[in-house]
Amino acid sequence: MRRRRFIAFIGIAGVALPVAGRAQVTHTIPKIGWLKIQGRLHTPSQLQAFREGMKALGLIEGRDFVLEQRYADGDQKQLPSLAADLINSGVAVIVATSQPSIAAAWRVTKRIPVIGRMVDDPVADGMAQSLARPGGNVTGVYTMTEEMNPKRLELLKEAVPSVRRVGVFMRQDFPSANIARRDWKVAEAAAHRFAVELVALNVTTAAEITSAFEETSKRNIDGIMTFRNPTVVTYLDLIGTLSRKHRLPAIFDAREYVEAGGLMSYGPNIDKTYRQLASFVPKLLHATPPGELPIEEPTSFELVINKRTADDIGVSLPPSLLAQAEKVIE
Repeated sequence: MRRRRFIAFIGIAGVALPVAGRAQVTHTIPKIGWLKIQGRLHTPSQLQAFREGMKALGLIEGRDFVLEQRYADGDQKQLPSLAADLINSGVAVIVATSQPSIAAAWRVTKRIPVIGRMVDDPVADGMAQSLARPGGNVTGVYTMTEEMNPKRLELLKEAVPSVRRVGVFMRQDFPSANIARRDWKVAEAAAHRFAVELVALNVTTAAEITSAFEETSKRNIDGIMTFRNPTVVTYLDLIGTLSRKHRLPAIFDAREYVEAGGLMSYGPNIDKTYRQLASFVPKLLHATPPGELPIEEPTSFELVINKRTADDIGVSLPPSLLAQAEKVIE
């Protein structure tokens, strides 16, 4: 009896051991953090563009990476805790979708790579030693948004030569008081060249934006532009709609405002920028230090014009300007 039990045991073990020997080692899928100051439904095409960029590189979501998404729903103060939450979840890289998101993640960690769409000069901000060799944990695409303000004023003047006073929706504290003053001086110097006077419209809420538009007539403002900041991005639909309602020719840095009713925009294609950001991820996942990845510039700039808005507000656009546009909304 004992002998039969012993033989039976050996038979079971002989079957079981090879199975155990064939057990596979569990592979951990890298986590990519997505940090956005607005809500989940705000400009969802940006996340879609990033996913498309990853797919074009052969990286399949769920197989090669997973996305951990965090949204501040317009509350900038939440960003540091959301960044810390992403780090605690074990992300390998943080994709920060705005200047405040980049800054918050950078302040929370100097270890986890942070890539983002930079509006402000990262060298001037202290996040990078140089564009060619950042040296820290922050890299990405520097969109040169405010550097393009002189070009936007030129385009607005070309579209509406009669413009004399341009209201600038901005925040005098963003990204800092010093940088806001610097950007203002650059735009003001350009305005003098085009015989235009700039009027600062300092806004932080939707109510202040609405009130500022209602005051434009009293202040003889006959044109609009924006300096990119969390307020004007969060309420881009409102700004686009009100510029059309008040029959004000307006120029912006991104096509979303034009699709919302604004007259025109000039700047990098933001969706393409997020596809460009995806190209950083495989390098970082293969242990390339972020400080060795040069901060890139946008691959293309685009002029977008809303012809319907031009007709509605009584602006006759010169054919030469329409010919320059990458997209005309008829």
